[in-house]
Amino acid sequence: MSITVELPPDLDQDVKRIPDVEKRVLSFLRNQVEHEKWRNARYSEQAIRLLEESKADAAQMKADGVPRGELFRRFFEAYDKVAGQQ
Repeated sequence: MSITVELPPDLDQDVKRIPDVEKRVLSFLRNQVEHEKWRNARYSEQAIRLLEESKADAAQMKADGVPRGELFRRFFEAYDKVAGQQ
């Protein structure tokens, strides 16, 4: 893969003065690849799906007028069930 980047004129001259700019850019890209791998592996698809479902459920309960205290009670009840399975 080859990348061409158009630099603004004011930056172009300054970048030309960096002796190892290609190595630095390559190092930066390697770090970004590792960061993305870590970020993508951080949470499973199942965990992300559960969060989205929970968010939708919470929005619906709020729209239905469920009191805040009841929301917390339900949350901690569900949390205790899940945490107890570990």
